[in-house]
Order: sequence, then structure tokens, then C-alpha cells
Amino acid sequence: MHKNSLDDLAIALARNRASGTVSGLAFAGVVSRLDADEVQLAALDAYNSDLKGHAMAGTNPACQTILGLHAPIFGPIASRDFFNGPGHVHLPQGTIGAQCELAFTIGNSFPLKGDEIDRQSVAETIIACRPTIGLLGRRAFGAPHSDIVAIADFGLQVATICGPAIRVDWDGLDQVQMTARINGESVVTAKGSAILGHPLEAVALLARELAGQGKQINAGEVVTTGSWSPILQVLPGQTLSVEFETIGKVSCTFD
Repeated sequence: MHKNSLDDLAIALARNRASGTVSGLAFAGVVSRLDADEVQLAALDAYNSDLKGHAMAGTNPACQTILGLHAPIFGPIASRDFFNGPGHVHLPQGTIGAQCELAFTIGNSFPLKGDEIDRQSVAETIIACRPTIGLLGRRAFGAPHSDIVAIADFGLQVATICGPAIRVDWDGLDQVQMTARINGESVVTAKGSAILGHPLEAVALLARELAGQGKQINAGEVVTTGSWSPILQVLPGQTLSVEFETIGKVSCTFD
């Protein structure tokens, strides 16, 4: 019965994501991280989309507070919700806001057995960096805001909009400044050090989590860092532009 209830929850989450709606769903059966991971995987399967990569959330303490998290989490980037910017994206019901982040493309599957997982080894496996806007949202109302609920609900990931790819200086990435503008007006600035001290640490954290599950980041997959700034509320009719000095910019208009 427990397995059936988790499967039913996964199907309902996928249905709400596909329709852009929210509904009251029962998360009472999700009592462990293992349960949450099982629901997330089944929900992606029910959503009928390939895995493009992994989206981090809560890597910035300010974002953890907003999302009701106690630690960073990650969710699947669905291929059908991955866009090359500038984009034009519909805001579904349950939208929380936008993350101003970077996306890294992984060149070789990582980690392999015996690999050290640190900033240097992460840098060696990345083949491209892209300025990115990530949308977060929930597919259910009434559920507690907890880490395992957020993980089960696609890791809160909604959509990923990426700008042009570029190679960057990994050593100085923590000092790169990001500026976000809504309809041309600057709303926030932040530095890469907001992400666990250095943006590559987000990839290292993901690699350790996956290795603990006997998994890895596959070659060609994308990993997003989580937001450098607090999550930004975006509304229909607005255009969010995010610029990373020395890296580039990406923009998205919402309806």
C-alpha cells in the first residue's frame, strides 16, 4: 500500500506539472529521503520527459530560508522544460520565483569509481558554462515546506533557460559579479561566493550525493548551481535579464 501511495503521488505531481496547476496532494507517505527520491524518479517518468540534467536549489542560505529548506537539494531538469535563451516562458500556478544561476555542461561521466570529488576535479570535467535563469515552483498546496517534500516535488524545478556557452576562469568564479534586472531596472547584485563559497562546490556536492546512491552525473548532462541571489519574484509581462561579468547574460520574458 505504501508503494502504491507513492506511485499515485508521483503521477499526480506529473499531471499537475504538465497542466501547470496545483492541487492538494497527500505527502504523508513521504517519510524519508528514500521515499522522496523514489517519488521524484517516478514523477519524472510519468511526466514523459528525458533527463537533461540536475537543478540545485538552496545552495545559498538566503534561498534556503525562502524555500523552507535545511540543506541544498536537487531535482531533475526535464528536457521538455529546458530552453535556449532569450526565452519566453509561461508562469504556471505555484511558481515561487526565479533563480539567477550558472549551468555547467559535464564532458565526462563523473565521478567514476575512485575519483576524488573536489573543486579541481569538477573543473576538469566541465566543458561549458552558461548564464541561466531557473524557475522554481510547487505542484501542491497544503503540504509542509520541508526538504523531503521539496525533493519529491521535482526538487521544486520548473524550467531552465540558458544563455550562450563559454569557457571561464574557474579560479576567479567566486568573485564574478552577477546583476539581475527586471524590465531594465537593476534589482539585485551578488557574487559567486554566495554558492557554498564557490559555484563549483555545488557540482561537487551533487556528485557526492549521487555517488552515495551509486549514481553519477552523466556525460553531456547539465548541472545548475542554484541562485546566487535571493529568489526573485517574477510576474507575467516582466522580462528578467541576468548578466554575469566576463561570462555573459540571459533573459526571459514571462506570461
